[in-house]
Amino acid sequence: MIGQIRKKTDSEETLRAWIIVIMGALFYCYQFILRVSPNVMGEEIMEAYMINGLAFGTLVSCYYWGYAGMQLPLGITMDRLGPRYLISAAGFLCGLASFTFSFTDSLIIASCARFMIGAAGACGLIGTLKLGTLWLEPSRLGRVIALTMVFGTLGAGIGGVPLSQLVNAIGWRETYSIFALVGIGIGILSFLLIRNPTPEASHEDEAVPFLQNRHPWHDVKALAVNPQAWIIALYGMLMYIPITVIGDAWGIRFVGAAAGVSEQVAAPVSTSMFIGAAVGSPVFTTLSDYLAKRRLPMVLGSAATLAVYIAILTYQGGSVWVYYGLFGLAGFFYTAKVLTFAIICEIMPRDMSGISTAFINMIVMLAGFFHPIVGALVDYSWSGQYENGIPDYSASDYRFALVLLPICVLFSLLIVKFIKETHPESGSTFREKPSVDVDVF
Repeated sequence: MIGQIRKKTDSEETLRAWIIVIMGALFYCYQFILRVSPNVMGEEIMEAYMINGLAFGTLVSCYYWGYAGMQLPLGITMDRLGPRYLISAAGFLCGLASFTFSFTDSLIIASCARFMIGAAGACGLIGTLKLGTLWLEPSRLGRVIALTMVFGTLGAGIGGVPLSQLVNAIGWRETYSIFALVGIGIGILSFLLIRNPTPEASHEDEAVPFLQNRHPWHDVKALAVNPQAWIIALYGMLMYIPITVIGDAWGIRFVGAAAGVSEQVAAPVSTSMFIGAAVGSPVFTTLSDYLAKRRLPMVLGSAATLAVYIAILTYQGGSVWVYYGLFGLAGFFYTAKVLTFAIICEIMPRDMSGISTAFINMIVMLAGFFHPIVGALVDYSWSGQYENGIPDYSASDYRFALVLLPICVLFSLLIVKFIKETHPESGSTFREKPSVDVDVF
């Protein structure tokens, strides 16, 4: 009888733990929708603020500056303030910033609002992982990350066709007003539902290597002076640039112009890319373990991604399905980037895993700097024609600007040569064992 009561209590505690983790993943899904929303609102936003490609790209990039800038501070403060307060505050901040973005007629204020959305959105991934380490055994961290990635992919999907239909039905400003209410609602629910476990139920001590920062500034210095950390982060950023440029801002309009279809028809292109990424992540980590190598799958991923983007830019046919397939492959092969998290955890001390992954994520998210560059290149190629008060860009204009993408991937392929092999079974002298279960990344 006592055993049955204990079993029931354990089951209830596990269910409660997963509900709390899902709250963090729900916020991650929400911020992902906000991140990719400019892809389906591009023309409306450009018309509202009467801006060109450069200004639009700059507006989009503000999200990434906020997101990247908060990675290390969040990695340092998460243990001290706790995920409950940070996730709740992030939901409220996203909501208020979304309200501001929906009402303002000032491009500067809109840019500041996007910056704040990005800064708050940075809490999604780190906060969810922290909840997982607090409430669940270390052996379940892989499931927590997998669940978080599923919610991220769901957010990318909602930010495609469903969001495009909503914008067409009620307008982009009204849509962002709804986003604001959703963010505030998530903030309230997070504050009410998320709790720290009791000392007896907490698994935090079992997960000391992950998201623990006992000497944060010493750890930051150790990363800053490690050349391998910078090379690994640079590889991750170069691989991430194409997916953020296509998936978050420019992909839908490029496909619309190249295939001669409406934005609603072209909207699933971003979804296919993120679905490909969701499938590719476990494939590349499994391949890495099967080969007992990190570098070789990264080389294969970069080479295949390069070939896919060359095909995207050289394809002159009008079939939108070809673009969906190519973008799905681009998302799939891009996920060789996930191995950068494994490598950084294998070359740095065990108690630096959290801040090391935050460092990688910070550098990767600086890829947002390329949005205004793409916008400037589109403007440079533009014929000067307007339609409905905004620049009328052709498929050749987008192709000219997006040549930047295979160039970035080519550089990622070249710098793999300078990354040292770290797989624990490869004979590497860096580490005997990884600092966390890196296969989950």
